[in-house]
Amino acid sequence: MKAWKKLLATVTAVTALTLAATVGASACTTIYVGGNLTEEGTPFVARTEDYGSDMNKLWFISEAGHFKKGDKFLGCPEYGEFEWTFTHDSYRFTYFTNDIYNGKCPECGQENPTHWSYTEFGTNEKGLSVSATETISGNAEVKKIDPNVQEKVDGVVGIEETDIPTILLAEAASAREGIELLAKIYDEYGAFFDSGIFVCDQKETWYIENCSGTQYVAIKLNEDLIFLEPNIAVIGLVDLNDTDNVIASEKLIKVAQQAGTFVGDADKNIIDFRASYANLGTEESPRVGTPRMSDGLKFLDKDSDYTPADLFADNTKFTISNVKDGKLVPFYTNIKVDRKLTKDDVFNYYKLSSIGKPSNQEIEIFQLFKDEPVQTGTVGWVGVGNMSNNVFIPYYPLLLEDQYEGYQVSTQVVTQSDKVPEGFHTWTTRNDGMYVEYPENWRDSFYFTFEGLGGYILYAEEITGKPVSAEDKQYVLDQLSALQKEFYAEFEKMDPKDTTEVGKDMAKRAHEKGLELIDYLLEKSYKRPFTDVITKDWYFKASQYAFEKGFIQGVGDGLFDGSSTLTQEMVMQILYVMAGEPAVEGDSFDNLTADDWYANAVNWAAEQGLLAGLAEGGSFEASVFITREQVAKVLYLYAGSPKAEAELAFTDADSVSADCLDAMRWAVETGVINGMGDDTLNPQGTITRAQAAQMLMQFDKLDK
Repeated sequence: MKAWKKLLATVTAVTALTLAATVGASACTTIYVGGNLTEEGTPFVARTEDYGSDMNKLWFISEAGHFKKGDKFLGCPEYGEFEWTFTHDSYRFTYFTNDIYNGKCPECGQENPTHWSYTEFGTNEKGLSVSATETISGNAEVKKIDPNVQEKVDGVVGIEETDIPTILLAEAASAREGIELLAKIYDEYGAFFDSGIFVCDQKETWYIENCSGTQYVAIKLNEDLIFLEPNIAVIGLVDLNDTDNVIASEKLIKVAQQAGTFVGDADKNIIDFRASYANLGTEESPRVGTPRMSDGLKFLDKDSDYTPADLFADNTKFTISNVKDGKLVPFYTNIKVDRKLTKDDVFNYYKLSSIGKPSNQEIEIFQLFKDEPVQTGTVGWVGVGNMSNNVFIPYYPLLLEDQYEGYQVSTQVVTQSDKVPEGFHTWTTRNDGMYVEYPENWRDSFYFTFEGLGGYILYAEEITGKPVSAEDKQYVLDQLSALQKEFYAEFEKMDPKDTTEVGKDMAKRAHEKGLELIDYLLEKSYKRPFTDVITKDWYFKASQYAFEKGFIQGVGDGLFDGSSTLTQEMVMQILYVMAGEPAVEGDSFDNLTADDWYANAVNWAAEQGLLAGLAEGGSFEASVFITREQVAKVLYLYAGSPKAEAELAFTDADSVSADCLDAMRWAVETGVINGMGDDTLNPQGTITRAQAAQMLMQFDKLDK
């Protein structure tokens, strides 16, 4: 769901393949921490947007009255083109949105789109904040009774994530008003997808889930509650009679009963929402948010060691409920926390390896101060790009007048290629692994700076052939941690009315630090020796290994030329180098002269007894291609002719020469030689430089 589906149709790649598919919103991750669990005594409402990797996200302010009373809002046609008529002039609010590439919406392909593409995270002038959604999934039986509303009939189609923040922030003046408005929309229009959403202000925080078209449950969160939501429904057993803290669709229980999925006590108006509505998966493939859920639980409590099987067997280990021992209680979870949580804890949660990754686009963590004036009652801690190596910059969104220019730099789309790009690039595991070349102005973009930093660290081995060292990883983290602490101190001393200028200065410094760290890593990066060997080539590591060991050099101009074949003297020269180029006594062959570049190597090989079957009659014939079985025999002899009994279970095993049979058995047994991928050995085939590099690497690693 919510993949960048239309990009191929809407952008043009110049010299490489276009980056089309993205991770999608199925990797967004939420944490809510009540104020009684934090050192500062304030709740934190947090969600990262994981719409897709290497896809630019921009941050803007929608001024008051941008939408006029009576204006008709039309959403993205890709998601049904939701229609809404504004009931009053819109409030002022902040929002993130997708970059529009080449003047076209990356979702629907509409030229010069009048709609925003995937609005996320915002706070309006009344102090209402919206996180937008966690993609979740309802069960198939419920969907038969209450399907998502994805077909427009008489102008009515369900509301989708891309439109929810815009409508709520433009229209609602409080968290309760916002959640009631969304509930009304679900009642009258339905939902395009299943999701979980935060709607909050400094006084109240609401969380709502829907797993079908028109049925939902919203709960008011308290100060003692903590929960994680990694794209799974987490609202569990709920007493719907708690009308002060619960807003639910009228037919919530009835629809589940019709679907045959109801779990709860209908007579008491109690439903287990997750059990009744969510797609729970199976015991073999449980939908419990792992590894993010189990990683998060471990992060909160070092003694936690839940497996996916544990979480599947007992959802109450993480679900939210207001029922305990049959009685109505304040909402709670059974999640354990081994400490009072700080801002750093909340922020570092998003740096866990299963959460902080290239799919992150942006995050705004709302810290809520209930006793402050409305203008300072909400602090938005904003991060943009990959969260794994990043900093969070604080703002008072109600006082924000402008944003740092780096948040609003539009770029061309990134391109993918199986060739090494000339410019700055990272990597994607998609399409069997591809280089991702960044747009020309990537350094001007805050998003691409931190996307690039995190992506480079994660994929350095694929990009350069060597991973970033542990020391350099720690250096980057230490530099960003020090900057984060500077921001904490400066924000505490700041006059709130200066939030725009101070925030822009912090963002500029963070941006500069990100670029500085990228340049630091690039300067220290390992330079691949061969431009014609890319990371996904099967012999990539072998070519690197052979080069570093000095066994095999390139053929010039930075080329390895892996497909070219080797001659007898080339193999002898390689082995001679491996042996350390020892002194050679005498000449073994009459036809060798001191001018022959391979003379020492061939004479040495003869002294070692490695040329059996290759050089006969006192002469050595150069420029003769050597076969795979002959190389195996040379290495076998060099290893001392060890005993081997491996069966040659290959379809062409009978084509192995009798004098090479023991050598081939040994080579297969030790892994020095492998099949060709089609259940053959091809013993009579000439050996390529790529094959030789692989064999020599395996041979060199043997305990000879």
